Amino acid sequence: MDYVVYDGTAAFAPAAEIFGVYDAVFHDAGDLTAWLDSPWGRHLSRGGFRLATARETRQLVGFAWGYTGARGQHWSNLVADSLPSAVVATWLGGHFELVELAVLEEFRGRGVGGRLHDVLLEGLPHHRALLTTSDDEDDPAVRLYRARGWETLGRLADGVQVLGRRLAP
Repeated sequence: MDYVVYDGTAAFAPAAEIFGVYDAVFHDAGDLTAWLDSPWGRHLSRGGFRLATARETRQLVGFAWGYTGARGQHWSNLVADSLPSAVVATWLGGHFELVELAVLEEFRGRGVGGRLHDVLLEGLPHHRALLTTSDDEDDPAVRLYRARGWETLGRLADGVQVLGRRLAP
């Protein structure tokens, strides 16, 4: 398996392939044009954007992306409104926001998701990372994040939790 990290606008090059995996995993992308506008295009333009990809031979089998989160961004504002002020003061702003991590079903259970996670976060200048995920502790994504040191910071909505992880820049 080959892993590649893209920073900034260089991440646009594999966009159509990313869309294919995104749509296969999440089934909510609509068409490529709409997806390029939102969320992909919106996130790609944010500071600190980073994309990690996994390929077996030439086939894209998974990806993860994120960027530097800031107060005033939609997701950060939702978190600020949902979590206790002490948590917000400690964790929010200047954090790395892990937005998406996806692996094609036939490649799951081989450590690809964990490696994508690690490659994406490796060497970041941030001190903290945040994400949202299901609050079902049996969810494979939750198990992956727990195994990598993420902790629950609070609830964003019914069935959705905010996780945080300290990073060593």
